[in-house]
Amino acid sequence: MHSTRHLTSIYLVRDDRVLLLYRRGSRAIADSWVGIGGHIEPDELADPTAAALRELHEELGITADQLTALALRYIAVRDTGTEIRTTYYFTAALAPAATVPSECAEGDLAWFDLADDPRLGMPVTARIAFAHWRAVGRHDRKLRFITVDADGRETGPA
Repeated sequence: MHSTRHLTSIYLVRDDRVLLLYRRGSRAIADSWVGIGGHIEPDELADPTAAALRELHEELGITADQLTALALRYIAVRDTGTEIRTTYYFTAALAPAATVPSECAEGDLAWFDLADDPRLGMPVTARIAFAHWRAVGRHDRKLRFITVDADGRETGPA
């Protein structure tokens, strides 16, 4: 038997840079670079977009009206051996007037140039989604799927 965990992550973009969070002390992952996001609450399971926006507001104080082009880009399913994790990866552009705090209680915030390959320590599905999105996915509007089985075999993005 496996338990399940549902998560969201948003890659925020401004001026050809992406904002990432070095998350510390998570219950679900080791300290690592991720988009802004977190757990989907049980009443949000039918609406991962609402969960992503809630997490964005909780962590950075950013609201939906401060975003443009919010889109679900990747759905990743990972079998950890004891848990099935589904992560919904979104992208969004920050509106010009939106301000981003320099600090976050969840960890350290940093901007990365999209032209660079930062080779960051990321959880497996975040690494796959981020690398694909940087290289290919940000140039289209497709929704893609990623799977990682309990043995670490990856498929996708498809």
